Amino acid sequence: MRHKNLLNTVIVVGIFASVIFSKSCANTSTPPEGGPKDTIPPVIVEVVPANNALNHPRDKRHSSVSFEFNEYVALNNPNSYLFLSPPQTKPPTAKIKGKRVVVSFEEPLDSNKTYSLSLGEAIKDNNEGNPFPPYTHSFSTGSHIDSLFVSGNIVEASTMLPMSNITVLFHTDPSDSAIFKVLPKAAAKSDLWGYFTVRNLPADTVYRVFAIEDLNNNCLYDPDQERVAFLDTLVLPSSVMRDSLPELLSFNMTDTAACLSRPAQLSLSMFKEVSQRQILRAKERVSRRQMYLKFSAPYPQIDSIIIDGIPDEKLIKEYNYYKDSIVIWINDQGPVADTLRMRLTYMKTDDSLNILVPQTDTIRMVRPKAKMVENRWGEMVEEVDTLAAYEVDATPENIDQNGIIITFESPMIVTPFDSITIMAKNTREQVSPAQFTVEQDTANIKKFTLRLAEKLTPGFEYTLRIPDSVFMDIDGIYCDSLVKKITLPQDESLSSLTVEASNVHEKYLVELVDEKRTKVFRSYQIDTVSVLEFPYLKAGKYSIRITEDKNGNGQVDTGSLLDKKQPEKVMMFRFNESMGNNAYILELPERTELIQTIDIGEMFK
Repeated sequence: MRHKNLLNTVIVVGIFASVIFSKSCANTSTPPEGGPKDTIPPVIVEVVPANNALNHPRDKRHSSVSFEFNEYVALNNPNSYLFLSPPQTKPPTAKIKGKRVVVSFEEPLDSNKTYSLSLGEAIKDNNEGNPFPPYTHSFSTGSHIDSLFVSGNIVEASTMLPMSNITVLFHTDPSDSAIFKVLPKAAAKSDLWGYFTVRNLPADTVYRVFAIEDLNNNCLYDPDQERVAFLDTLVLPSSVMRDSLPELLSFNMTDTAACLSRPAQLSLSMFKEVSQRQILRAKERVSRRQMYLKFSAPYPQIDSIIIDGIPDEKLIKEYNYYKDSIVIWINDQGPVADTLRMRLTYMKTDDSLNILVPQTDTIRMVRPKAKMVENRWGEMVEEVDTLAAYEVDATPENIDQNGIIITFESPMIVTPFDSITIMAKNTREQVSPAQFTVEQDTANIKKFTLRLAEKLTPGFEYTLRIPDSVFMDIDGIYCDSLVKKITLPQDESLSSLTVEASNVHEKYLVELVDEKRTKVFRSYQIDTVSVLEFPYLKAGKYSIRITEDKNGNGQVDTGSLLDKKQPEKVMMFRFNESMGNNAYILELPERTELIQTIDIGEMFK
């Protein structure tokens, strides 16, 4: 039996040596003094017991697995990366003993069960920190090895970027509560490319598939803290494990082409659920006349908000889109007490019954300490604002789409917008008034948008003037004057992108974003064939994100696990099918006018 284990060990070493050296690139730059830097990851020289060993001991004292390497290694966050499938209540632990890593199990193993022990990214060499490629070791406490597997990818729903170190759960329990209370029958972790393989699955078993962020590493879903993904359909594994399959090989995570070429049977999109448990999460008095309430779930059922001594008609209430955040201002220029008592009556989730019940909270709203300043007599007095603050956003690249945005710090009770002027000066120095309209934002009562009646002309100079002491806020404080000059970008190196959107029969949100998909340069909501302009672009890398915006709210709506509702579908446009992961990136040079046709119906079919 010892001879057989040694033979298996030699095979393991051979396979890993070939994978590591075939999937990695040597550093060909000139080495610094002191010799070349070590870039070779550690290599396994022996595993005890051998891979696919049968009748593995079940008791804690004798069930450990030992991995011996060709050099000294170190552990890299083993609590996060070391993973056993099927998982146990207590995760496995790892210790360094010389050149060996010994993994121990904190609970007895089940009988007649095939286990997969994944090292993930938990091993690196001791000197240079070169990571050992992800490796999974299989063994059975019975007389046979289960040999089916399922592979897949995990992405973040709104960006479509891969998510690493995500826990994939395979459940056989059909109840909706299983993901919250029951450990899965099999599981795996995603790698840096969001790729996963759930191994050693038995035949003729149907699974419900989930993925969770699992911040506390317990393989149970915590909806208040973690993101989640789920499949709409059941999964019956049928693929048989073979050493030569790319789904089962270890790859250097820097080898982009090899990692992206791995076949994936499943695709999961992760999202953060909107909480269904309704409580008052936060409350605060921000200033003398401003306070806010924050609820944990959208659309709270509020019966009344009463502030002692303040009539309801003196309160200005501003709600966000989901109504779960309320900002309250006191619209009264008279004195306001430093401590206010608020009585809030709403429907709160009962923890024991998990239903909504009436709740009345009495809240002390204490005014924050004001900043103290020294007056001319040397006395410390409370600092008082002499001017009402506001900001003007007239970004040249987006002004034709977004208009001129004025955002006041406090609600305004005197808003003479007819006193504002915008004068246009042409290339001949001739000046004429530019007509505009005013729109107040429905979600932010402090925000106003000025839109010119005619499109801005390149080469023209526009001057916005806001007079002094005409706009007044709820504190009775007037705004200062402002003069702002606006011109369209004149940089001749700028480029533009025109998107011709065809085959449009639903509502979509089309956005031009940066390479990391975090910054939005310009967005459009469309529901028919459209020509979309993205002007004034600097040379760089861009992507186009398209969201199936069925309710037309201009947002990427999240999903719901218990309602079996997936998040709104997001697709990244592929500019070049032959470029792999780079197919989603447009490298736009200077002085370029690019026209791109997109068949949106084909993308979302």
